[in-house]
Amino acid sequence: LLDEEAEIVGGKDFSHATHDLINSIDAGMFPEWKLFIQVMDPITQDDYEFDPLDVTKTWPEDRFPLLPVGRMVLNRNVDNQFLENEQIAFSPALVVPGIYYSEDKLLQTRIFSYTDTQRYRLGGNYLMLPINAPKNAHHNNHFDGALNFMHREEEINYFPSRLNKVVEAPEYPLPQANISGPRAKATIEKENNFQQAGERFRSFDPERKERFITRVSGALNAPRVTPEAKSIWLGYWAECDIELGRRLASNVKINRM
Repeated sequence: LLDEEAEIVGGKDFSHATHDLINSIDAGMFPEWKLFIQVMDPITQDDYEFDPLDVTKTWPEDRFPLLPVGRMVLNRNVDNQFLENEQIAFSPALVVPGIYYSEDKLLQTRIFSYTDTQRYRLGGNYLMLPINAPKNAHHNNHFDGALNFMHREEEINYFPSRLNKVVEAPEYPLPQANISGPRAKATIEKENNFQQAGERFRSFDPERKERFITRVSGALNAPRVTPEAKSIWLGYWAECDIELGRRLASNVKINRM
């Protein structure tokens, strides 16, 4: 939506996007998204001008084409908002065989923090809730604890055991990587903060460029933005694209104290 359109739509219904989604599904007009992935050989990870594991960067599609893997269709609204929505517990730590984790620092921290958050929010047995439990038959040694509602007659809660017929799931090969070097808390070596931002701006059509410049200029002209902050941001935008920096500089008022 354009700014003027957003003011009208949001002024009439601040939850317009949610209502549009619910009403569309009820009417049988199911929203659909196509799912694509990009693939990179880890051996080539250091061959690029940016860090592929830097979450502020995108992988250029001309070098890493989008590969279709499926689609997602929302074809039913929840019947019980709390049971089917509020209790959903997403976590990147829960992966299926064949999927594993990269060395992305942000992902590595979320592998722990998401599951830890869900245990605090929903309890230690949150994976027993129907919305979170596996759909196929499964067996683990989760035993007792608060809100455990899985009835178990046997008293064996360890593995391996000659008294328990449970067998270990087949092993799947995990990706191997040789990592060397000192362990340190440091910034990303190849930050390259401005190249992709400039390329993205230059890919806009003229009308979109004008909308972008208008919006950024309006934000920088806000009364609470200091002259120093304006100068810093104008410098950043000029690093992204000279023409963008020039246009913004002509639109932004800097009143020196």
